[in-house]
Amino acid sequence: MKTDIVFAHAMTQISELLVLATGADPHTLDVSRLRWVIESRCRKLRLDDAAAYAEWAKSSTEELDALIDAFVVQETRFFRDSRVFKHLRQGLLQMAADFPGALRILSAPCSTGQEAYSIAALLQESGIPPARFSIDAFDISAAALNTARGGLYPEASMRDVSRDLQEACGVLQAKQWKMHDALKHRIRFSRRNLAEPGALEAPQFEVEAKYHLILCRNLFIYLGPKARAVLAQSLASALVPGGRLIIGTADGVEELNAHFAQHGPAAAFAYTHRSAEASAPARTAPAPAQPKPAASRVSRAAQLPDRNDAVIRAAQTVSGAGPVRDASSAASFYHSALHHHHHGNHRKAERHCRQALYLDPKHLPALELLAKLWIQYPNLRLRRALEARIHRNRLASGVSAPLHIASGHWSEETGAARKENP
Repeated sequence: MKTDIVFAHAMTQISELLVLATGADPHTLDVSRLRWVIESRCRKLRLDDAAAYAEWAKSSTEELDALIDAFVVQETRFFRDSRVFKHLRQGLLQMAADFPGALRILSAPCSTGQEAYSIAALLQESGIPPARFSIDAFDISAAALNTARGGLYPEASMRDVSRDLQEACGVLQAKQWKMHDALKHRIRFSRRNLAEPGALEAPQFEVEAKYHLILCRNLFIYLGPKARAVLAQSLASALVPGGRLIIGTADGVEELNAHFAQHGPAAAFAYTHRSAEASAPARTAPAPAQPKPAASRVSRAAQLPDRNDAVIRAAQTVSGAGPVRDASSAASFYHSALHHHHHGNHRKAERHCRQALYLDPKHLPALELLAKLWIQYPNLRLRRALEARIHRNRLASGVSAPLHIASGHWSEETGAARKENP
């Protein structure tokens, strides 16, 4: 029992160390992965236990870096998300026409470099020569950056990439893709902690220049509120007016709204820099009054704990009843839901989705995640109402792509899931 308590205390210390160093949201830390990392580092360093490791990590900058390298998720691939690169293919040509001189592009976090090389290859394949662009690529992991600078990737890493883009990236040698030197020379990999203020500022010995395009994908979902605010401000300061910010589809946090506006049909992942005029707080039109009988029924149901069953909670979620009380808290609940969904805890994911939607009924990522969780929900009417609500919010956000939620549909007549042929 005492050993368990000591280990739990050491885990808490190490978690706090990681949160402080990376700005991570404590709720996104994978405890089982952290335990594995600690045990692995203890074996490597020949330390007796987690408590000894916690003291070592607190006193050694090199070990903290090693801990970050081992723990940070490096999930990336070439030309990840075809929608993004289709959007970029069009946007980069327009930027090259609009902005004189070389285009400055940032990939951060860049992980092991596939995104930066993908952008460079897309630029060249689109007819923009290497002399007309430069790419900065930042990440907190020294190990990931070493891989990126090497520019060597397994043959399977380009399995799903078209032949023309493969050839634009590199050549296949001894079952490894070797990136073209012309691309490597246009990319500068550098270690930066994006959770720190000023992380995107140019070094003092360089002429300060802003970026025309920034890709910052799938980072906001792992950060705590303070780090999200710092990163949003850094991105706003680093992007030229009229520039484009690309984020992950789950990254649409409230902190971005003060600096950026969603970009039309690509609103799920693309933002533009707000002008001075547009940055003024927008006046929100009062919401249309809801019919009193329906609203009062939902309100009374929410106040009766004995009747707060799944159907009543689902009806509240689908109806969208309730004011926007705290959008940033709604985003936090959504991030927690995403974390639980990733780890297979669908019940907690569903509950946090509902909490996010209670605070912000138009929170589109939470609506879409809830729809995924409801693929086999036994009430077809509620599922259809949820899909209709998502469709309305997507249209209101400028997202015109059709909604595809489930591969199977629930049959109320048989009470079983049935899969339809495509």
